[in-house]
Amino acid sequence: MKKLSGWGWLLALALPLLVFFSWSRLGGESARIQLERFAAGGANVPMQPLVEHFLKHKQVAAPGDVVLPAVPKKSGVKAWSVQADTTLRVELDAKVDGRPVQLVYVPVVRSATGFYYDCVSSTSPLVVGQFCTGEVVKTLADIPAQLQANALAVRNLPTVVSASGVDLAADAAAGSVVVVPGTAAELNACGFQCVKPQSCVTPRPLVCGRQVDEGSSRYFEMVATPDDFRGNSLATRSAADEACVKTVGAGYSVASASGLGGVVKLAGGSEYWVHNDVRRQENCWK
Repeated sequence: MKKLSGWGWLLALALPLLVFFSWSRLGGESARIQLERFAAGGANVPMQPLVEHFLKHKQVAAPGDVVLPAVPKKSGVKAWSVQADTTLRVELDAKVDGRPVQLVYVPVVRSATGFYYDCVSSTSPLVVGQFCTGEVVKTLADIPAQLQANALAVRNLPTVVSASGVDLAADAAAGSVVVVPGTAAELNACGFQCVKPQSCVTPRPLVCGRQVDEGSSRYFEMVATPDDFRGNSLATRSAADEACVKTVGAGYSVASASGLGGVVKLAGGSEYWVHNDVRRQENCWK
């Protein structure tokens, strides 16, 4: 048996280390690519149907309530799914220190329209902090407390305000109106919950809104047009915006159903046309 020289022994020891180092670098580079892909937009894909479900039903989506979109190719995601506790689990197609990167998106209920998902992970913030900030839910251990807070917030949402008028026929052309509570300021609490379908042939004012800057403060103001409009007299949303400009003033546009609130200058107990940006098919206009 031929004896190895000093250089031979050194090469025999170095070769396995070189192979291990190469595989480590390859795995790290692959993980970096997948993380960058996810950070570029993959996080937002499953959120829209979950948010829309809450705005419509005033309940956080549980398994079976919403069909999530398919995981896009080259998004950095391996799988995502809604869990029994209403959290959204996202497994990235990446490993850090040999462990899969998993993100938990936790629902946070603030009001009838104040709803979003916060992200928390057991993976170091140095790795996932750019897209998983943990603003409200700091650690995985904080999840149960937030879910309990959600349940309490949902129980305390204002009672649904019923729209006035006759029941609509199944084939009636209907648009979206906001039914303002008796005290107009309460619209800040019910928001989208107070949006109801009503006949497009019934004349009503439009809700027009604009951002107002006064000194160091900024707020959203909502006012009504002095004139009534049949919903089907406005062919497009742009036409509704033009009606606001002509009757209320420059800078105003028809208010969106998902953003009702702010300084409400509307009559309590009245109905106004709004643009339904959550369910666009429920508008009289295109």
